[in-house]
Amino acid sequence: QIQYDYLAAPKDDGRAFEPRTLRIFEAGHRGEDIVASWLRLAGFDLRTERADGRQFGFSALGGRFKGHIDGCLVSGPVAMDYPVVWENKALGASSWKDVIKRGVSLARPVYAAQIALYQAYMDLSNPALFTALNRDTMELHSELVPFDERLAQEMSDRAVAVVQASEAGEWLPRAATEPAAVLCRGGMAAGKWHAPCPWASRCWEGRP
Repeated sequence: QIQYDYLAAPKDDGRAFEPRTLRIFEAGHRGEDIVASWLRLAGFDLRTERADGRQFGFSALGGRFKGHIDGCLVSGPVAMDYPVVWENKALGASSWKDVIKRGVSLARPVYAAQIALYQAYMDLSNPALFTALNRDTMELHSELVPFDERLAQEMSDRAVAVVQASEAGEWLPRAATEPAAVLCRGGMAAGKWHAPCPWASRCWEGRP
C-alpha cells in the first residue's frame, strides 16, 4: 500500500469504511497469505517480512511518503530475472476477468502505479510478478509487469507536490470540477468504478 502524507487526514463524518468494505479488505489480506503459500509450494523463495516481522518497504520525504510490498521473489523454478517485486490482489470475478483481458496496467492503473513505485524506490527494476486471486472461484492469474520508469517518476513527482503543498498549507487543484462528479460521489465513468471520496465534504465546503 502506498501512503501519501495527506492520507493521514481523518475522513469526513459518516465516510468511514462500511462493514462490507472492511470484509473485502480482510479477504484481500487472507488471499495474499493463500497465494504466498501456493508460490512457496511451487518452489519459489518468497520473502514477505523482515527478521523482526515487519514488511519490506520504502520511506521517503521524511517518512511522509511510503509503501510496503507484499513480497520479494528471490529465486524459483521459473526462468526470469530475480529478485522481483511480488504484488497480489484479491478481486471480484468481473474485475479479475478485466485484468486477464487487458492486463493490470490498463485494467487497474492504480495497481500499476504502485508496482512502478515499489520497483523504483526499492531498486528492484526487474519485471514484477503480479498475481490476482479470483475471490469467487479461487482461480489465479499471474503476469510479469515491466518497470515503467516514466510512470514511477510521474507518481513520485506527484508525491513530492502533495507533501510540499501540505507543508505550506496550500490547497492543490481538485481532480473534479464539481461536487457531483463521479470522482467525488462515486460511480462508473469511462468503464471504471470510482469509490465515493471520503474527503469530498471537506474538499468542497468552504472552498472556492
